[in-house]
Amino acid sequence: MSRKVAPYFKAVVTRLLAGIPVFILVTLGATALSSLAPGSPAQLILGDNATPEQIEALNRTYGYDLPVLERYLKWLGDLCRGDLGQTLFSQQPMLQVVFDRAMVTFEIAALAMLVSMIGIPLAMVAASHPGKFTDRILRSIASVVLAVPTFVIVVLLSYLFAIELRWLPATGWVYFSENPLANLWYVALPVLCLSLHQTAYLYRVARNEFVATLQEDFIQVAKAKGLSLRYILLKHVLRPSMPQILTVMGLSLTYMLAGSFIVESYFAVPGIGWTMLTAVKSHDMPLVQAILSLTVVIFVVIFMLVDIGYAIIDPRVDVV
Repeated sequence: MSRKVAPYFKAVVTRLLAGIPVFILVTLGATALSSLAPGSPAQLILGDNATPEQIEALNRTYGYDLPVLERYLKWLGDLCRGDLGQTLFSQQPMLQVVFDRAMVTFEIAALAMLVSMIGIPLAMVAASHPGKFTDRILRSIASVVLAVPTFVIVVLLSYLFAIELRWLPATGWVYFSENPLANLWYVALPVLCLSLHQTAYLYRVARNEFVATLQEDFIQVAKAKGLSLRYILLKHVLRPSMPQILTVMGLSLTYMLAGSFIVESYFAVPGIGWTMLTAVKSHDMPLVQAILSLTVVIFVVIFMLVDIGYAIIDPRVDVV
């Protein structure tokens, strides 16, 4: 392994090891949820009309008759073998369900992340003329957007684009593999709702970073050399500001994954958030546990990639 690659490999291993305790705590808590509810977990799932035989069979099938720790170790062993069984009600393979739903959420989050990056060039425009009309307008718009809760934005945009203008569908989903154009039509409104907050937040952070960097001495030297403002912004301002922007982008991506619960529920999108809420309502605890496990892994990977990104942007940063 080369000397350039070794530190990054060590950093990846270090971050993964640091994420193991978090993974264990979250998944163990998810395992214990069914036992914390009043009454038998099987009784809670099957309802009051279930017979004792049905309750006993379900307890035996999913290990609800075992102590929490023993049940968790059994689940962990099944996970290592790549077999978490089937969902309680649809009887579909657990890992396949989680993977399919996660792909929907990843598509929405990735597109929303791309849309939110519009905030960076807007921040450059505002920072190049601080205090001027364009800067004041953009800051005012960003402040208004950030002041409005996500669920209000969802209602307002769906009313405007789906009910009044009828440009976009209010609910439903078409998979990309089935019809790419229809998929983009259905994904547009969820992406817009999910990205609006983060665009404003990214703009505010990037604008402040750019304005501060433009006051540095090396920027004044670049101006004295006769370099254009556009060249200075792209070559001398953007890179020093990237660590802070990268942090915001990492946090924005985790926010979008968390915000998918609201967006997917409102627009009836079959993503991981909608599936999680459905599983909680139906007391499908194995599915809840699988989704929580995936969520922890995703968050660990995102923050690991952010740390590696710091070192790529600035080699002086210690990635380990």
